[in-house]
Amino acid sequence: MNGSVTEHPGNIGLSIVMPAYNASAFIHDTTREVSEALEEMGILWEVIVVDDGSRDGTSEAVFGHAQVRSIRLPLNMGKGAAVRAGMLSARGKVRIFTDADLPYGTVPFKHAVEYIECRGFHAVIGDRVLPGSEYGHSSALRSTISRIASLVFRTLVTGGMYDTQCGFKAFRGDVATELFKLVTIQRFAVDVEVIYLLLKYHLDIKRIQVRQQNESPSTVHVARDTMRAISDICRIRWKWMRKRYDSPALAKIFLEDSPQY
Repeated sequence: MNGSVTEHPGNIGLSIVMPAYNASAFIHDTTREVSEALEEMGILWEVIVVDDGSRDGTSEAVFGHAQVRSIRLPLNMGKGAAVRAGMLSARGKVRIFTDADLPYGTVPFKHAVEYIECRGFHAVIGDRVLPGSEYGHSSALRSTISRIASLVFRTLVTGGMYDTQCGFKAFRGDVATELFKLVTIQRFAVDVEVIYLLLKYHLDIKRIQVRQQNESPSTVHVARDTMRAISDICRIRWKWMRKRYDSPALAKIFLEDSPQY
């Protein structure tokens, strides 16, 4: 790894993408908390709230700030669609997506920037099973998807196991651009797809501790969305084998950042 970071228009250092659905009850407070934390970091930043077809005025409730903006999807398309829209709209040298209720606060932001900009990692993911992590009970949906994902990785991918559904993931800007061009899953299993692609392209992932601070009521239908997740996960390898995930750009990033002997 050489730790290089591609420059982006406006030289924005950090983008925070927050997918949100019917989040008007808390989105003002969480976007304000994020904005205040980013101001203290002393870098140029942006916050992008992707309103996934909410019916409760989520977009209108976002904290008013020149560097905070919202994207509204016309229909409720799912977390994957919202994250993809936000990541491809973001301009930061480091890009993070985190749940709209800000479950792990803002402390991981600094860690992600350090690991990506200073230590050369391509991605940083929160892992609730690492020693030192603290979290409450996951939703039934996230617990189910995590178990399915673990089985998928044991079957299809060599290497470490990951807490796929943790609501905190960060990427180097150029990696995010190319990675989210490939993303196809529109709902909650997008986390599995993202980690699968990072591993397949041999990109460097840093797992970090997270400590849960908040948790909003779930808006998902557990039985329906779990079945969708199973179907989505089962198709990931099929897409890889049929070259649906081909990315010369990601392959080039790996080669350029690999140690030269």
